[in-house]
Amino acid sequence: MAKIQGSTLPNEAFDQWVASRPDKVQELIRKLPPDRLYLLKTSGHRVTIYSYNEDNTLTVTVTGKYNMITFARNVFGIKPEDLEECDLPGPDEPLGELLKDPKDIEAYCKHLRKAEL
Repeated sequence: MAKIQGSTLPNEAFDQWVASRPDKVQELIRKLPPDRLYLLKTSGHRVTIYSYNEDNTLTVTVTGKYNMITFARNVFGIKPEDLEECDLPGPDEPLGELLKDPKDIEAYCKHLRKAEL
């Protein structure tokens, strides 16, 4: 499993920060630490945790650092059971984001919305 980043806080400071969070958030942090890479089972994307929410959901970040995607985004309302720790992409796996300019992303989303009608 991939530990993706070292904490920018000393362990003691991180532990104090966790202890200052609501109980439900503390449980989520213990179950799904923020320094791991996760597979979002519903989409197959590798994600990192952006935030923990008191309604027992998470917001995750999908980027081209770990996936080949159309554009980077944050996705909210993710249930903990929809995530599992995973490995980093392989050395030959294509990665990146096809669209980076906000105007291009908005145009693409408008196109998708029209196609759904």
